[in-house]
Amino acid sequence: MGVSKPVKLSSSVTAQEAWDRCMEVIQNNLGSNIAPVRTFLGAAQPVSLQEGVLTLRVPSQFFYEYIEQHFSTIIVKTLRRLLGPKARLEYQVMTAAEAAPMRLPSQELPPPTVFPGLRGVQPFPTNLNPKYTFDNFIEGECNRLARSAAMSVAQRPGQTAFNPLFIYGEVGQGKTHLANAIGNYARFLHPEKIILYLTAENFTHEYVDAVRNKKVSEFLQKLHSVDLIIVDDIQFLIGRESTQDMFFHIFNHLHQNSRQIVITADVSPQELRGMEERITSRFAWGLAAPLYPPDYETRLSILRFKLQQEGVEIPEEVLSYLAEHVHSHVRDLEGVVIQLLAETSIRRRELSLALAQELVSRFKPLRTRAVTVEQVVRAVSNYFKIHPEELRGKSRKKEVAYARHVAVYLARKYTRHALKALGEQFGGRDHSTVLHSCQWVQEGLSMNRELAQHVQDLERILFRAS
Repeated sequence: MGVSKPVKLSSSVTAQEAWDRCMEVIQNNLGSNIAPVRTFLGAAQPVSLQEGVLTLRVPSQFFYEYIEQHFSTIIVKTLRRLLGPKARLEYQVMTAAEAAPMRLPSQELPPPTVFPGLRGVQPFPTNLNPKYTFDNFIEGECNRLARSAAMSVAQRPGQTAFNPLFIYGEVGQGKTHLANAIGNYARFLHPEKIILYLTAENFTHEYVDAVRNKKVSEFLQKLHSVDLIIVDDIQFLIGRESTQDMFFHIFNHLHQNSRQIVITADVSPQELRGMEERITSRFAWGLAAPLYPPDYETRLSILRFKLQQEGVEIPEEVLSYLAEHVHSHVRDLEGVVIQLLAETSIRRRELSLALAQELVSRFKPLRTRAVTVEQVVRAVSNYFKIHPEELRGKSRKKEVAYARHVAVYLARKYTRHALKALGEQFGGRDHSTVLHSCQWVQEGLSMNRELAQHVQDLERILFRAS
């Protein structure tokens, strides 16, 4: 690609002026293909220009490698035309202390102090899950771009090229974890900022309630006040035209006022069929960052980290075997860890390669495919030996209510039905009852190993290859 003639600047060129000139040349040469400029060069900051050496500060090694490979030639050519034949480019990659998050407390942070001139305390709950942090999100090739961009957004919400930041990937790859990590770290660094995490279902529920109670202005005031909004599983707005209209309005307001928007979905923006084009086109304004199934090294790191959290020492050959043979979803790795702990702590079996081989032999990885409510009801009924009509009915027997909670949770998770539609499928229950079941299971998964095992077993039954 050619380099256009430089604009002659004075001898006292600043780092920012030199970098602005480089950006101008690159954009002129790329034409309409400016997404890489916004994504990678937009995250770079000129920090110094001394004796013809321009130093760029970049968020991670990944950004350095990408810029060096794709843009360094044209940048250096521009610098030499501007500054002389000895001009060159150097990088300053953020240190581990700068890039790695400080460890957050195990419980949600207390309300921040009110600082003079700032808007003060968080006026409503963030809805963030404090257990999801950058500390326990294991980085690998499969997620490096998304994690690096997420870190940049958390450090400078609304001030990077990644607005909106759109994170997408299949079930179980860590979208919700990364989304919450952004919010938790941003809150730690910027206690004066207002942060809100909502699932698309929560967003819809709050909006519908606002319309019903004639409090739409209060709803808008709340969402217009946020500095960082995170909307998880945006695909669940598909088919909800009125809610999409409201989301579109809020998105525009926040973006125009340089507030940070983070979105997650199970597919890329282009694949969100049923979502209004005027919304999906805006998702392309920032960065769409994929999360892929973890590679071997990442799987190994995830297993090692999770077992260390449980205080379990595991032979390296066992770790390697599990990492090699369980390779679909992060959630599958978590399932293997649960099984391993159950076998060793409850059944008192020796943690050996033979045990790992046995677990893998009966392990059925999750598959991503369409699921119907009927399939969920049938699977749960067979699993718990409860008649489908009883599962859908009014019985309050402990074992029936437990199974019904699980069925509703799975139906909500793996079908595209709204809460009201699911309630109708389960005996005419209202949306708040359905939401209660989902929340009950979600909260119990991290504390009740038996419940986690039941859910995992049923997921494998639902997604078992035909």
